[in-house]
Amino acid sequence: MRYKIVQVMATQGGVVGGLEKHTLQLCAALAEKHEVHLLADKPYASVCPKGVVFHTVDFSQSRWNPRLYWQLGQYLNDIQPHIVHAQAGKAASLLRWLKWLFRHMLFVATVHGTKKDISAYADMDGVIAVSNMLAAPFPADKVRVIYNGSQLPPLLNDNEKKALRQRLVPEDNKPLLIAVGRLAPVKAYDILLRAFVGVDAHLLIVGDGPERENLEHLAQELLVLNQVTFLGQRQDVSQLLQVADLCVISSHREGFPLIMVESLQVGCPVISTEVSGVKEWLPPALMTEPNNVQALHDLLCVTLQRLPLLRRNYLPIFLRAKQELTVEGMTQRTLDFYHDLLEARQQIPS
Repeated sequence: MRYKIVQVMATQGGVVGGLEKHTLQLCAALAEKHEVHLLADKPYASVCPKGVVFHTVDFSQSRWNPRLYWQLGQYLNDIQPHIVHAQAGKAASLLRWLKWLFRHMLFVATVHGTKKDISAYADMDGVIAVSNMLAAPFPADKVRVIYNGSQLPPLLNDNEKKALRQRLVPEDNKPLLIAVGRLAPVKAYDILLRAFVGVDAHLLIVGDGPERENLEHLAQELLVLNQVTFLGQRQDVSQLLQVADLCVISSHREGFPLIMVESLQVGCPVISTEVSGVKEWLPPALMTEPNNVQALHDLLCVTLQRLPLLRRNYLPIFLRAKQELTVEGMTQRTLDFYHDLLEARQQIPS
């Protein structure tokens, strides 16, 4: 059966972080066999996958602006999808009110991170949670845990790895650490930089955002600027992960970090703060509590002393990630959930 699916991504400004990358990859995979429409802010038109119909919505408007509801309602009325899928909180909070005007459509939302108010998700016909912890508040018959997946990237050979590493850190044989994500307060890069003081390694910080200038000044104040490289936004993250010795996640909170998925798929070990999703994949000894500089510093030091052993211990986790955390698996589980919800409503399209 062929579904007509509308994905709604209410992010503003064209930044492509984990949530946006997830949505774009899911759209591309769904479009191989189904009719897929993406409603998103105008800058995302340039990264909309081939085969996906893009519709511009100005999500910079307040979620209480009647014009925004009218525009979304017009698109749904014109497209007449079987399924409307909200990606994260703002999209869910908008669609919860439109749901009552389009009762013949199935409304689904994905919760990507911890939320105090889950009422918008509760109003949906079904909820996808990216971790077991995020699924816990919802009724079992209404929620399904579907881990984020990622495309398995091409692997570099040894000569390519050596050349890339030499370009990144010339004449530096110290361990190479990497942290990837939007430079925003929730990612706690300030905690990471403070924890990095006294660590004998080099740190790559990949990404951009409102905190970049503050973080660069902090690195200078902490006298670690010569050990830290701010690379900005990059299109070769999978290659960077392949030459790094360790990926570090320092966030205050996460859903199911896509950077963890991408790291495990290319064989880069991960240490992290104890955030949702990560706790379901990493051993407790490789995690520490959020917002604790000393604990993160100690974990960095201990881990770097045991890198060869760490890689060996990680082999089963790497294998599991390559088998389970794929776009294909994520897409099929999403389609299965759509089907089950429609079947429960006896609305399977022909």
